[in-house]
Amino acid sequence: MHHYLYAEKVVPHQHVHVTAHMRKMYISCMKPILILLSLLFINIVTHAQQQFQFNDDDLVYAVIKDTDGYVNIRNAPSANSPIVGKIYNHSVFSCESNGTNWWKVLQVNGSNWIEGYIYKNKVSLLKNWKIISHKNVSTDSAIFKPDNLIIVVKKRSFHIKQHKLFYHKGNLNENTASYLERIDGKRFWGTDGEIPKTSILSINLLKKGLSIDIPKEAYKDLYEPNLRTLSICSGVENTFYVRMDNSDGAGAYTIIWIFKDGKYIGRYIDDSMV
Repeated sequence: MHHYLYAEKVVPHQHVHVTAHMRKMYISCMKPILILLSLLFINIVTHAQQQFQFNDDDLVYAVIKDTDGYVNIRNAPSANSPIVGKIYNHSVFSCESNGTNWWKVLQVNGSNWIEGYIYKNKVSLLKNWKIISHKNVSTDSAIFKPDNLIIVVKKRSFHIKQHKLFYHKGNLNENTASYLERIDGKRFWGTDGEIPKTSILSINLLKKGLSIDIPKEAYKDLYEPNLRTLSICSGVENTFYVRMDNSDGAGAYTIIWIFKDGKYIGRYIDDSMV
């Protein structure tokens, strides 16, 4: 039996004296390479930003109208492009109604964002929002009576003792501060890590004299309500949408409650423009 011994060749360390001239030549050679890499990086970042950049002037909310009950979101403006998600009938999403057949869409689902393209004939825009008159808004309540509906929204001061606050601890070494992360163990909307000042106390809705039940889960995690932004929009297939644009300044978000056939069926929260 033969035994083979493998050994690495060890090269003794050799000291190289680097002169000022050599250092200057090295810098002069590396400078164009670094500039080229920097330009390439900037181009990649710029392309990524421009690839899915919304124009705020054309950005509107929309819903799907399709006999299949849903529409596929495409990665690029083509029917052959990969599917990156689905939007179902009556679900709200953000849409840029551009001059092409393929419209950019963005659907926010908590911390998950789905971006892509949908063919425009599948989209029904929510454009005709009726806004509450300021004379019907007081300090802590708003009464809105569009068409055959009555909507009453009340707010109150935020009482710290009635909630459990969970903070994200800061790190002095990383120069990061602590901030409010969750209220009652759940994510919340309305501030940028600060304690809210106001909350939604109740939402009552009557349609043709009949009360529509709205569970507390539909609004108990929403803070800093702006009653003057209360509005409503009618949709397809006996749907309507109630909207508020709320914020304490930094924690801006839009809430849209969705109703169909006289029943509450869900909500859409958009904080993508923060």
